[in-house]
Amino acid sequence: MITFKKNIITLALTGALVGGLSTAAKAQQLPAAATAQAQTTISTAELTKFADAFQEVQVENQAAQQEMMGIIKTEGLDVQRFTEIQKAQMNPETEVEATDEELKKHAAVVAELKKMQPALETKMAGIIEEHGLTLDRYKAVAMALQQDKELQKKFQGIMMKKQTEG
Repeated sequence: MITFKKNIITLALTGALVGGLSTAAKAQQLPAAATAQAQTTISTAELTKFADAFQEVQVENQAAQQEMMGIIKTEGLDVQRFTEIQKAQMNPETEVEATDEELKKHAAVVAELKKMQPALETKMAGIIEEHGLTLDRYKAVAMALQQDKELQKKFQGIMMKKQTEG
């Protein structure tokens, strides 16, 4: 669950669902000059589009997380136990005692979650594109937001305005 949950959160920030680890790695490779350029060329209109897409992506992320938790429970594992096993498998320095049955259930959950991935990624890309942004531009705006305090304030203002309006 941790890997998938982390990836979902990464999507919300960078625009890619479940496959977010590779997306985050690619985003970190962006040259500083390109990031600085992206920061200076984000208009209020574009930031508003990003905010609209971001809100919808967040809602979809929550639904996906609920679905994933349902899969974990259906396979007979507690979400916390699944997370413990997942952490141990992702980090060789972390040890967890797991029975063969738990490991089989964990593997079944991971297989189901991986089956969900393509549809989720397509859905997220569609949401972003519906709001007039390409996936790459959404990622660039997200990166700029992580690095530019003024842009963050502007984004927060847009989000606050949306909450008071809606």
